[in-house]
Amino acid sequence: MATSPKKHALVFGATGLIGWGVVNELLSSYPHPGVFSMVTAVANRSITASGAHWPERSPEIPELQVVTGINLLQRTSEDLATKLKDCINDVGSITHVFYTVFVAINEDSIKEAETNCDMMRRVAEAVNSLCQNLESFGYGIYIPNGIFTAPLEESMADKLSSDYAKTVAYPGYRRVLTEASKNRSWKWSEICPDAVVGFSPIGSNFSLALHWAQYLSLYAYNHGVREPADYGKVQVAFPGSEGGYNALFTPVSTRSLGRISIHAALNSDSCGGRILNAIDHGSPTQFRGLWPKITEWFGLQGVGPAEECQLKPSEYIDKYRSPFEDNGRSKAVSAGVGVGNRQLDSVGWWLEFDPQLSPDKLRASGFEEESNPIQGWLKAFEKFRAAGIVF
Repeated sequence: MATSPKKHALVFGATGLIGWGVVNELLSSYPHPGVFSMVTAVANRSITASGAHWPERSPEIPELQVVTGINLLQRTSEDLATKLKDCINDVGSITHVFYTVFVAINEDSIKEAETNCDMMRRVAEAVNSLCQNLESFGYGIYIPNGIFTAPLEESMADKLSSDYAKTVAYPGYRRVLTEASKNRSWKWSEICPDAVVGFSPIGSNFSLALHWAQYLSLYAYNHGVREPADYGKVQVAFPGSEGGYNALFTPVSTRSLGRISIHAALNSDSCGGRILNAIDHGSPTQFRGLWPKITEWFGLQGVGPAEECQLKPSEYIDKYRSPFEDNGRSKAVSAGVGVGNRQLDSVGWWLEFDPQLSPDKLRASGFEEESNPIQGWLKAFEKFRAAGIVF
């Protein structure tokens, strides 16, 4: 019986929040050993395989090559194709592309959408010229919450008003990839998460898990929580409102998100040309249940929103961050600092509506795995601590 050709995965944005999870699951031999023979992790920033905290090399996992210095903003599609051909071993064997790059331009949402669509177009054209064996092109996005009544279904993505659609990149992505895949053997798929929970070795401006890990780690340290005997004695209020504390939502760990992305890529006949919601569990959850467990990991007692005004997480980090510097946590000083802080600060107040996603289409695609949402947070915290990003 003939064996299927081994597959080669190309991951753009490999050190970001979503991309790191895709690479990690590929290197964990999901869905089973032998499916992928090679994984090429592409990033703009310089990083090594060991510095990324991916699984260590072994005969059972795919071969990994890390390619850095690829700035998708600064190249034409021809330039990008040349650069990728020069840097990637066996570029012609690439069968699956995972695209997890997004450039935030807070001041101008229309320009942000146009910039990201232009990047997607350059990548699609470059990949088309290099990868004749391509089977799938997948990308991960954040669904526009707050517009429709939950549970949010994938079909709602086609019901955005024309004015609003100009301000988000994803309708443009679909147009770009539909055109690029015309008369080709590959299909695109779009993965829609709600809140993404996970680890990134370079930090992330839009990682709520990192944002809160830095805040709670510092809060515990500054309040003398050092030993098990100190645990549970210091209270910390949820940074948000009662509405945000009780809203229903469907977080997804980067483990689940990576697996769903790979599932869609390997099942392009049923998932190609479609949008799939990504979730940890079919039933929504609330911060009311998660917050005490999140804070417990840092030795704190998590309680509901405070009635009086208090510093928001980024304000607390900025004011009391010196212990990070004084104790050699240089990564904690730079990780997570950036344009996303204000947005992350507002999560507990802004998300007072129910943004939970419908699991129906994902389950119909054949993906049945579920996990406890708290596990994504705790695994991320373990990684942050091991990487020296938090205490």
